[in-house]
Amino acid sequence: MRKLSLLLLATALTATSGGVASAAPTAPPMDLAPYAKGRSQPVQDPVYPAYGNPSIDVLHYGLELGWQPSGRSLTGTATLTVRAVERLSEIRLDFGRALKIDEVTVGGKAVKPRHHKDDLTIPLPAPLAADQGARVVIRYHGVPKPHKSGQRRIDLELLGLRSAADGSAWALQEPFGAFTWFPVNDHPSDEALYDVAITVPKGWAGVSHGKYLGKSEKGREATYRWQSTEPVASYLTLFTADRYRLHRDKGPRGIPITYWTRKEDDRMLRVARGLPDLMRWMEKKAGPYPFPSAGVVATSESGMETQQMIALGGHYMRPRIVLHELAHHWFGNSVGPRTWKDVWLNEGFAMYFEMQWTADHEPGTIEDFMSGLRVREKHMRQEMGPPGDYRRDWFAGSNVYYAPALMLHEIRKQIGDERFFAMTRAWVQEHRNTGQDRASFTAWVNHHTGTDFTALIDAWLDSRTSPES
Repeated sequence: MRKLSLLLLATALTATSGGVASAAPTAPPMDLAPYAKGRSQPVQDPVYPAYGNPSIDVLHYGLELGWQPSGRSLTGTATLTVRAVERLSEIRLDFGRALKIDEVTVGGKAVKPRHHKDDLTIPLPAPLAADQGARVVIRYHGVPKPHKSGQRRIDLELLGLRSAADGSAWALQEPFGAFTWFPVNDHPSDEALYDVAITVPKGWAGVSHGKYLGKSEKGREATYRWQSTEPVASYLTLFTADRYRLHRDKGPRGIPITYWTRKEDDRMLRVARGLPDLMRWMEKKAGPYPFPSAGVVATSESGMETQQMIALGGHYMRPRIVLHELAHHWFGNSVGPRTWKDVWLNEGFAMYFEMQWTADHEPGTIEDFMSGLRVREKHMRQEMGPPGDYRRDWFAGSNVYYAPALMLHEIRKQIGDERFFAMTRAWVQEHRNTGQDRASFTAWVNHHTGTDFTALIDAWLDSRTSPES
């Protein structure tokens, strides 16, 4: 009897555990070719492992969003095209606990998800084999709440979608927080294509990342449409709704530019209109602007290099900061960090170009400005940790800006201006739409320059004290 029971148990386990001959049939194949540019190789984050899911690769997000200022409430229909990285029986996404699920379908079939804290787990009607795709549709509503991050940097204490008493809303989310307004694989290693529509009352405007496609009106509402045909990391997405006025402009080679400001934003609009000149300056240093459109939107606070639509508020709307966020479109948006361990790849380059632009337009030389960074860098490194191994509660502290910028300056001094700026242009052009890390950066610099800079790079990124102290 015992032998028979064991035999039956073994047979049952074989039937359910995935042997080739007896595995449950997988879902029918789905054509993923139209979304090829959204293909990524997601990884788990070593700094913030609770966010993102390396077993899935979201290729495309279709977001139909409605914002109601009077109730500060959001409705959404998110259509995700998902590729399985490995065999899956369920899909886990990051999604804010404050939002309520109305319906979920997979391939047109209704399923019952589990929504626990900020995780949304969706069962699959049939398993997905590795590299198979599925279309997931999630309808939801609610009053979004920002995420309390535990970060020491004041403007990062709250992440994700926030709203004000007047009904205006804005969402900025680095290193994570997109999950507060749509279901997402919230990690920089999973970039995707986007189509976003934001419906608001007439007199309001909904602004997102990507290229502005125009608006349509129906009754008392207006819908604003946006499209990203180049892959976007979730932290570079944007949602903002306010009584914006649209202003149009053109950049180099006729690149369309839009500015979105409120009635009281005259000064901010004057600063934003300097974007074409800043783009031309950056193109001389880093090569052609890597996206089909650009823009600036005035938000209520902080600043962010949201893709194709820089978001800046208050005193952040200054030319050098606009330049900094614009520089990220080459260094961070087009070529970004694969994990948050290497956020210095974003901030070091953007800080260095900010310093060079300042030296080109204000009294002082690049050496003067870098000397100022050297004094402050020593203290930041001690407080926040070295930029290659920063304290996890000090995300995007000044240490990941100053020290890598100084490192780049040291490389520049050794190889000269001509070779240095040729290197920065080549880095972006050769690695467009990819995620990189320290190992790939170091190997590439060594190969490109013919000089072994490994020790210099490691010292600036890892030392507990400044390499110049």
